[in-house]
Amino acid sequence: MVDIEQINPRNQAALRAWWEVGHAATADRPGNPWPAWEQTRVSLPADNPEGAVTVLAAIDGREMVGAGLLMRPLRDNLHTATVDAYVRPDRTGEGIGRRIVEELEVVAAGDGRRTLHGEVFVPPGATGTAPEAFAAAMRYDVASREAIRELRVDDYLSRHDRLVEETALGAAYRVVTFDTVCPEEHVASFGRLLGTLFDEIPLGDLELRASAWTPERIRDAEQRQVGIGRHVLTALAIAPDGSVAGSSDVRVNETDTAQGQVGITIVDPAHRGRRLGLALKLATHDLALATYPVLERVETSNAEVNTHMNAVNDALGYRTIETLLELQKRTA
Repeated sequence: MVDIEQINPRNQAALRAWWEVGHAATADRPGNPWPAWEQTRVSLPADNPEGAVTVLAAIDGREMVGAGLLMRPLRDNLHTATVDAYVRPDRTGEGIGRRIVEELEVVAAGDGRRTLHGEVFVPPGATGTAPEAFAAAMRYDVASREAIRELRVDDYLSRHDRLVEETALGAAYRVVTFDTVCPEEHVASFGRLLGTLFDEIPLGDLELRASAWTPERIRDAEQRQVGIGRHVLTALAIAPDGSVAGSSDVRVNETDTAQGQVGITIVDPAHRGRRLGLALKLATHDLALATYPVLERVETSNAEVNTHMNAVNDALGYRTIETLLELQKRTA
């Protein structure tokens, strides 16, 4: 008899067993799909002003055979929650994943969350896969498609000098870089730009609403990143009037400095057409390499319909390794 139980992420033994399930469940995927244990050990139990988490485990006797995670935003989009479920590979096909998702949905409903999001990952171009069938059986619709892409540092360096020449910004814009903590003189304008994110990026049918990023909220988020050992290596494009015209970042965890992850890249519509996106990505990747010479690869994801950003990633040397299907289910 498999029991579904909530576990305390501060219980290190239970969290390690939970992590092992997720690690095994994602082992056949390309890239680095599962965080290192040392990062999970620190980040999952840590207080997060942006979101609340519920951690579930499927337990058969003394063994953990399934893992679930519910994430609920606390600052905006309070109608939503994100559902993740993992099953140990030797226990798939037994209905364990269904029971985990159903229990996470109960928790979400109790918190008033009526729009649920999830993710499945499939090989590029694949259709009719088992993850898709599971999502459909749980009544989750595909709301958006993204390409998961990987950049090898050697490929990037072989293109670097030519791209720098092509994206010289001249005197009109300057680029400011920083590690995690935004300079005080730019924080308000940076927050204004972040607040437009969900209005500017392709979301497909995902029900997500724009939010306000005050200086206080930015500082809270920065403090969490510092606390869990995640470095958000950021570049801002500063317009002639001093406002933040664009931003991009690469995130590197202290526990795995060979791997980076692109976070947010956005350019104000009023400043597009000047290759700021490419210039900002060059600046963040250069900063990441200067800070972490052992960096080997960087991953990113973009909506398949985002032709401009996909062209930028092509120029940098990114190659598609997976397709992410972003899922949505309305419960009311």
